[in-house]
Order: sequence, then C-alpha cells, then structure tokens
Amino acid sequence: MLIGLDFDNTIANYDSLFIEIGLQYGLVKEDWQGNKQDLKDLVFLLPDGHETWMRIQGRVYGEFMHKAELMPGVANFLLHCKSRDIPVCIISHKTEYGHFDTKKISLRKEALKWMEKKNLFKDSYTTLSAETVFFEDTREKKVRKIFEIGCTHFIDDLEEVFKEPSFPKNTDKLLFSTNKQEKANGFNTFDNWTDINKFLLGKQGSQLAESSVKAIFNSSAEFITSLDRTGNSQVYDVTLNKKRYAMKIYPDGLLDKRPRLKTEFKALNFLHKNLINNVPEPIIKDENLNIGFYSWIEGEEILDTSQKEIDECISFVEKIKSIKNKNSVNFTLASEACLSGEDLKKQINSRLSKLQNLSEIELELNKFLVNTFNPLLEEVDQKFYKYWPSESVNKNLANEKMILSPSDFGLHNALQIKGNKMFFLDFDYFGWDDPVKLASDFYWHPAMNLSEEHKSYWLKSMINLFKKKDILFEDRLKAALPLYAIRWVLIILNEFLSKDQKRRQHARSTEEYNWKEVKQFQLTKAFILCSSIREYIKNN
Repeated sequence: MLIGLDFDNTIANYDSLFIEIGLQYGLVKEDWQGNKQDLKDLVFLLPDGHETWMRIQGRVYGEFMHKAELMPGVANFLLHCKSRDIPVCIISHKTEYGHFDTKKISLRKEALKWMEKKNLFKDSYTTLSAETVFFEDTREKKVRKIFEIGCTHFIDDLEEVFKEPSFPKNTDKLLFSTNKQEKANGFNTFDNWTDINKFLLGKQGSQLAESSVKAIFNSSAEFITSLDRTGNSQVYDVTLNKKRYAMKIYPDGLLDKRPRLKTEFKALNFLHKNLINNVPEPIIKDENLNIGFYSWIEGEEILDTSQKEIDECISFVEKIKSIKNKNSVNFTLASEACLSGEDLKKQINSRLSKLQNLSEIELELNKFLVNTFNPLLEEVDQKFYKYWPSESVNKNLANEKMILSPSDFGLHNALQIKGNKMFFLDFDYFGWDDPVKLASDFYWHPAMNLSEEHKSYWLKSMINLFKKKDILFEDRLKAALPLYAIRWVLIILNEFLSKDQKRRQHARSTEEYNWKEVKQFQLTKAFILCSSIREYIKNN
C-alpha cells in the first residue's frame, strides 16, 4: 500500500479561519453560522466575487496558514499507518504564491512549516517526511504525480480530481467530504477520518492505544488494557514507567464537535487548583490525537445507593458552588446548557425532530413517538411549563445564579475507593449552567435508578443549597423536572441516530454493537421512563 493524501481541506482544516477573514472583510457578522463553502457561495454573489475569493484564499493559505487546524481524526489515521508500517505521501495542487499577494509569501513553505508544527513529520507519529510532500502547479500535474509514485489509494476532498481523464485506474478513490455521506460516481465517500481509518486499515483496538502511548511519552507501556464502556470515549488502563494512568481517546471531532478533551482537562485542572481533589488529576494531553492521560483511580462502581452516597454528591455540588475565583469566568457554557425555559423547549423539539425524521424507516420508533411520547409531551407541556417564572422563560438566567456544572453528574460517574471516599469522573461537558438542570438530570438519570426517598432527599437538599441567593430556584425546578424527564426519554433514543451510533461504537475497542438489539433495549427503557413520568404527574 501507498496512501496518497490531498492537503487543503483534507488534512488542513480552514473552516474557522475562512470565517475569521470573512469577518475582517465585513462579509459576515459575529453571530454568522456557516462553513467555508457557505462563505464562498456568499462571496460569489458579489460583483467582484471571484477576485475577492481569490484574495481571501491567498491570505488564508499564506500569512494566516499558521492559524489553520488539523482536520480531526487525521493524526490518529497517520499514527495507525505508522503502527502498520504503511507509507503515506501528500500530493497537493498548490501554487508557489497566492493570487494578488504583493507580499510574495510562499504558500508551499508556509504549508511545510505548518506540517512541521503539527508533528506530521515526527517519526514517532507518522511515516511522512518533507521529502514525501509534493506540490504541483496544476491539477493535471497532481494527477500525474499520483500515477508516477504509484499510489494505491488517494484521499481528496474534490471530486474533480478523481474525474480527471488521466487519473490512474488502479488507484482507489476515497472522497473526503463533510457535506456528503453517500457513495457516488465510482468512489467511496466519507464525512470523517474515523470511518476512513476503519475502511482502509480495519478496527484499531489496542494497537492504536499502544502506538499512542509510545508517540506521546516516547516509551512503551508495560501494561495496557481496554475498559469497554457504554459512553462516548475509549478508556484504557495503562501502566507506564511503573505508574498507572487512565488514557481517554475522545470521539472524532467531526462526529462530535464538542471540545471534550479541552473541556475536561481544563475543568480538572481548575478543580484541583481549588482544592477539590476527589476527581482525577490531569497528566498530559495531545490535542492532535484527541487523547488525554489522567491519574488512575482505583475504586468500585457504586451499585447500592444509600443516603451517604447522596450526601457525598451534595457535598461535591456545594464545593463547586462555593468557588469564587476569577479564573472561573474563563469557562464557557456547559454542553447543552439550559438557561431559560425556551432553551429547554428548543432542545426537546430539536431532539424530537431528528427522531421523527427516521419515522419512515424506524417503524417501532415511530409507533412509540406517536402513541406514547407525543401525548405525554403535550400533557407535560400544558401542565408544567406555565409554572416557569416569567423572568427566565425567554431570557437567560442571570450570571450570578448560574453554577459551574459537571453536567453529566451522578453516581454512574463515580467510584468508591478505600476509606469510603468517592471520586467523580467524566467532566467533558463541564461549564456554566442553571443549577436546576444539574438537579433535574441527577433526579432522572436512567443509569442511577434512585429510590423515591433518595430523590426527595436530593431535591430538598438542592432547594436548601440554592434558594437563599436564587428565590425562584424552587419554582423553576417545579416547572423543569418533568420537562427534563421528557428530554431524557429522547436522549435514551440517541442510539437510533447514525452519528451517535458511531460515537458509541468508537467507545468499544473490540466488540461490535448489535444495533437491532440495542435499539429495542433503548425503546424499552424509554417506555419505562414514560411510565415514571406519568406517575410523577399523578402525584404532582
């Protein structure tokens, strides 16, 4: 095998950079939502659109090249190739200088400097080198180079390259496009690098984990084993230089755009600096590989819940609430934060819409939505939404009433260690949020199965903790609880969505899911939760 790669928009990701330049040119506003192609379409509507776009491209690929991002998943693919001794090369259609560039910045030199900076030539990471990077003046010359060096496979983001009459017939064509997912025109199409990796090289498993340890630490692991989980990230138990770590490989950034690694690493650093030490200690991260290493926590899952465990959770929330630190303002909103009643309704409607779009092919799902879920949603909406305090129905909650929330918080993400101390795990959703969401999610989380007694105790404790400085906390909680339960029903059904399936499969290093069985199991869970919601409505 000799795998050839395109460079621009295949390895190098310019989406955010193009938007930044678009802002500078006054073409879009700060809150504009779109990608590079959307911006290009907008620019080409201008009288001088073609020239303007050429100028923008010249600046992006030249003086601003250092700001480009590595396409998510590329580093993992290159490392996998390295572990299999598969040679890789880059063949790019790139002129020496950009159009209308009076500064005469070499686009090729800037690209090579960027590759060096991103460790693409680092021997422990890849089989690439500066000598295996080829720049060509025209698309025709690029195709000729693919033939001359004998690429068995070529990955590109432009169909036009594969449609060139001289494109070698014996070279397999792989189209990388974040906007296309179907197979077309005689070549395979992928919208993420994880799928390309699996298609070309097979399931990565522990081999990639071992290679990752060696690449990051320049040393081989003495012991490494996978912890198969039901979450989104792969987790490994790693012993290196007689020290034990938890290695977390986060989902492909094109499958899940949330910055999980950055968020969790930053959150854990922050908590430790504020003397909250019953969380893992962050050790080292590699953002290109999307991997974090954390201190190993030796403990047991919490299977039997007593008031003591609930008290530990309450104490943890209280500690976070008490942090008054200027650095806390540096955090963004938590993943899927809900700062108003309208926010929550929008999230429910968005999740429901995605599932309804599957109704023609997922008949059992459609039956559940029509006969069970939709009538329940209407009842909950009518009965409880009216209780929401008017000040935060449509307006975001005031900053002083928010809390830095772990978000996915509960006994399902905790371990009991010796001495009966509890450690809390998984902070990749961490950020500012309404404490009502934290209280509600803990109450309803399907993984915990709390008794009614423990649920009641938790709610009373949360009210006592927050009502002093937030007099409407209890009112919001009363309105929000059944609505968050409804939201959880929809979260349970995520396994019906293709991107969520890919994230779940990513977390399992070996065994493949039987998705038919998984979907049926999740539907059963959704039915059970709907029954619990009806019971709640009857009693409230």
